[in-house]
Amino acid sequence: MKIAIPADGPSLDARVHNKMGATPYLLVVDSDNLSFEILDSALLAPGPVAGVQALSLVLEKGAEVILVGYMSPNIIGPLQENGIEVVTSVSGNVKDAVMKYNRGGFAVAVNGDPASSPKPSVRQPGRWTEALRKTAKQYLSLLPMLSGVILLAGLFKAFLPQKLLLALFSGNMIQDTFAGAFIGSLLSGNPINSYVIGDTLLELGVGYAGVGAMMLTWVTVWLVQMPVEVSVLGTRFTLIRNIAAFLVAIPASILIVWLSRGAW
Repeated sequence: MKIAIPADGPSLDARVHNKMGATPYLLVVDSDNLSFEILDSALLAPGPVAGVQALSLVLEKGAEVILVGYMSPNIIGPLQENGIEVVTSVSGNVKDAVMKYNRGGFAVAVNGDPASSPKPSVRQPGRWTEALRKTAKQYLSLLPMLSGVILLAGLFKAFLPQKLLLALFSGNMIQDTFAGAFIGSLLSGNPINSYVIGDTLLELGVGYAGVGAMMLTWVTVWLVQMPVEVSVLGTRFTLIRNIAAFLVAIPASILIVWLSRGAW
């Protein structure tokens, strides 16, 4: 959700300004990750129309909430009628104001009157609508992944011969642990895929030690993606991190077996 805040400076540490039309800076802050955009208040015309221009700027940027020191009730009413939430009497720095809003710590103006029967901002319909919209968006984004997981499960069972698995996993806990860690290092990818493959391996008779090691290295050791990691983080760090992750996966998977009372 985007929150518009007049500020004394161009950062989240700046103090919230009292009025939209007289502010040196206008910040539009994303309440989810605290990223923000600075709008040029120098473009505002001097005089009474400055406040209206400031509101136009932030609304064009998609702001759904305004945190400000003071705003005329005559302006608050029309804004709320159009779904814009207004919180007045805001002070302190911008970051603290956004965090307090996220916690539902402010009372919002009701019917254009900041002093009449305030209610917690967290209960505003706009907040619930936004939350439902984001939840639906995240769920829809997972659908292709879930479809891929189902397909992967079928392919894995169809094309991986059981004899090959028996050759890789001998039944010896130590050997199976190293074998699983090696396979996970080669097939690194989305964690959800490791759950599917792990379940398939268990169905085919592979022990928990090998499956546990495979799942651990699947998400921590990235041999296939190592060139990319080297280019970003450097060769030394990449090698040490991957080797350490591989070695840690061995005792960790054995510990899992031990805690599972030997069901390997």
